[in-house]
Parts: sequence; structure tokens; C-alpha cells
Amino acid sequence: TEKMLEEEIQEYHLSQEDLTWWSENSPKLVVEANLGKYVAVVNKEAFFGDTYQEAERKALAKYPNRSFWVHHIPSRRGKRI
Repeated sequence: TEKMLEEEIQEYHLSQEDLTWWSENSPKLVVEANLGKYVAVVNKEAFFGDTYQEAERKALAKYPNRSFWVHHIPSRRGKRI
């Protein structure tokens, strides 16, 4: 239905805003303490966990009705050339 399509479009835009926020803020959030962790991003907020499920659980606890994505932060950074 038309209402459902509007909600999907809105959710897509919110997800894109979260992705942009992560791109802009990840350099200051990917610190030594967060290496090897998972991060769920929703509503321009980062939720870190030792497992995918932990990061997901934290995000869902605060935003149960929002879509989000989970990213794994490598345990070590690559060499810069």
C-alpha cells in the first residue's frame, strides 16, 4: 500500500543518515578499546558489543522499531602507506 511504501522510503532515508553519520564519526569511535568489537548504528548512535548479538541487543533495547546495521571492527588496523 501507499502508506507502507512511504514508511519504507522514510526508513531508507534514516538508514542512509546513520551510514553518513558513521562515515563521518568512525575515526573518533574506532579506538583501541573498540578494536575487534561489533558496532550497531541506529539514530546516529553507536552501540558496541563483543558479539554481533550483543551490539544488536543494545540497539534494539533503545530503538526497538528502527532498522539498523551491524559492522565488525577489525582487531588491528592495516598499515598506512
